Amino acid sequence: MKNLYFGASSDLAKKFAKSMENVDAVSSKKINKHYSKVFKINNYNHKNIFSLKKIITEQYDNVLIFNGSFSSSFLSTFSRKKFLDDFNINYLTPMEISSFVIQKNLLKKNGAIYFISSIAASEDKIGNANYSISKNALNFSSQILSNEQKKRNIRVNCISFGLIKNQMGIKVKKITNSNKKFISLNNSIKKIKVILNNKKINKKIIKFY
Repeated sequence: MKNLYFGASSDLAKKFAKSMENVDAVSSKKINKHYSKVFKINNYNHKNIFSLKKIITEQYDNVLIFNGSFSSSFLSTFSRKKFLDDFNINYLTPMEISSFVIQKNLLKKNGAIYFISSIAASEDKIGNANYSISKNALNFSSQILSNEQKKRNIRVNCISFGLIKNQMGIKVKKITNSNKKFISLNNSIKKIKVILNNKKINKKIIKFY
C-alpha cells in the first residue's frame, strides 16, 4: 500500500507516517525522515499545487489531505478577512489539492482521497465559528465529490477527529471550554490503518472521538 500525504509537516501527519510504511509527502516545511519521498512546495496556493504535476510521477492507493489550522473566531465579532483566511486554509486548499489529485490521476484504481476533518463540523461550540463552518463545508463537499468520481473508481471520505492531545487539541479545548476527553492517537492510528486497507469505504465521514 502506497500513501501520499499533503500537509505532511503537521504533527498528526508525522505521527501517522512514523507508524506506517511507504509514505510520500508534500510539505511547505522541512520534515523528518519518516517519509520515503518529500515533494517541496513553497505554499499551498493553486499555482504551486498544480506545479507539482511535473514532479509527482507515481500513483497511490490513498491520498490523505491534512491541511488545516484552528484559530479562535466568533460570529458576534465577524471579520470577513479572518473568515476568508480560515476558510482558505481549512476548505479551499484541501479542495484544490483534491482537484489536482484527480486531474493528475494520482490514484490507482479504487484509490481513495481522505480529508482530515473534525467533529467540530457538527458542533456549535463558542469560539469555533470559522473552523466549524469550514470543516462542515469540507465534509459535505467530500460526499458530493464522491458522487462525481464514483464512475472513475475514486473513493472520497473524511476522517473526523475529536480532541487529540497535541498543540491544536489543547488550544481548542482551552478556547471552547470543552469537557470532552482527549482521544488516544495510538488507537486512532491503528483504526486508520484498517480503514486505509478497506477498498469498500466510500462517501463516509469516519468519526474518532
